[in-house]
Amino acid sequence: MRSIGRFELRTLIGQGSMGQVWQSWDTHLKRPAAIKIVNPERLVEQANSISPEVVAARFCREAELGARFTHPGLPTLYEARLTGSANDLYMVWELIVGQNLAQILAAEGGRLPINRALSFAAQIADTLACIHEDPVIHRDLKPSNVMITEAWKTKLLDFGFAAIYGSDYPRLTQDGQLLGTVAYMAPEQFTDRGLIVPQTDLYALGCLLYEMLTGQPPFPGDPASVMDAHRTRPPAPARELRPDIPLDVDDLLMSLLAKDTADRPASAHLIAERLAPHTTIPAPVQLFADNEGDQADDSDTTPAAEAQLPVPIRIVQAQALFDAGHFGEALPVYNTLCAELATADDSPRQAAECWAKAAFCHLRLGNLQQALNEYTALATELAQGTPPEDHLLLEVRSRIGLLQAASNRPEEALATFAGIYSLLTQHLGRDDPLTTEVRTVFNRLNRLGGVFPRPAPAPVQQAAT
Repeated sequence: MRSIGRFELRTLIGQGSMGQVWQSWDTHLKRPAAIKIVNPERLVEQANSISPEVVAARFCREAELGARFTHPGLPTLYEARLTGSANDLYMVWELIVGQNLAQILAAEGGRLPINRALSFAAQIADTLACIHEDPVIHRDLKPSNVMITEAWKTKLLDFGFAAIYGSDYPRLTQDGQLLGTVAYMAPEQFTDRGLIVPQTDLYALGCLLYEMLTGQPPFPGDPASVMDAHRTRPPAPARELRPDIPLDVDDLLMSLLAKDTADRPASAHLIAERLAPHTTIPAPVQLFADNEGDQADDSDTTPAAEAQLPVPIRIVQAQALFDAGHFGEALPVYNTLCAELATADDSPRQAAECWAKAAFCHLRLGNLQQALNEYTALATELAQGTPPEDHLLLEVRSRIGLLQAASNRPEEALATFAGIYSLLTQHLGRDDPLTTEVRTVFNRLNRLGGVFPRPAPAPVQQAAT
């Protein structure tokens, strides 16, 4: 497993133009985290080649901006390394468990219930108001950069393209280079050295809200036609596509999408205030519930059955609970995942990994016999078609031996260890924690001759005659 300092990189959870984001584990503070690392080689391979120096400068700026703010709509930056080559840099962020807005829109069929969309927009506006006071302009507001937590809270991500308005910060864009995603970019972003102001983010928020309400961005189509439309054409009023949108919301939306920055709202604060009356939402349990279409009543105030998060999200969620030592909470999540993945022919490895994690949860909760039963069944399953040096199979067989020893079955434990110890040293290494644990117990059993000492039977008392 790859590590950066005290952080173990465990699961790749995101990848973009700047690099990769990994779900990680802080081995000192015993908590999950998200680590962002730079991948300059990938950037250099892109069509508009960007030098590693510019990549590093943007990365450092993102960390500096992330450290400036404390706001519920922004993840917390724990620490960062900002010196050395681009390959040495990293940022350690709070791990946000949830889905990004693009995933939610896809799951909901493209558009959201009205009050849900307005609630998200109001929260994003409040976050933008915070960063605009600094003043920082995000410049890349889009669905994939907005995370939604299970409590229906938004988290704005990725300040990699952010600009500091009216500051002496160096310019990190090349002439003619577009920063952002075309579907959500303001007209001024298509002009070389166009003036980027807080209202630039408000235009992107308007595009985002338009899509959440109507199921499509203001200007769908190929990039060239979309760029031209942003500059020259007004979008169709949202109420034409969805007549139940409140009239005042439609008016606000059209003002956000004004071509001239002076015609847009003066601040994100004002947007949040204007949306506030529309943002009453039901209990968070319905956040990821399936829509039954937008039928008679789209207020989303009636109870709906809770839908499961997608499997990849729940795997990360379970891993975060597992890493934090919350084995009682992680166990039912892993049990559910095992049941689902067992029926998916394309996910046998994931099913086995979740099964192993569930067995370990039983072990740590003191359910030793249940843990041994689970590990034994899993070992039988894995042995069919899995090479004996497979790391998961080695871990499972090691746990079986350790549990046999702990259950006062030393002869069985010795036989198990004898069959795997050379594989552990060869494929995991002598100093691997699991190899060390097996060696310690193996040697202890050997010194005891394979039999735990048992108390001698009490002498039989004979009755006096």
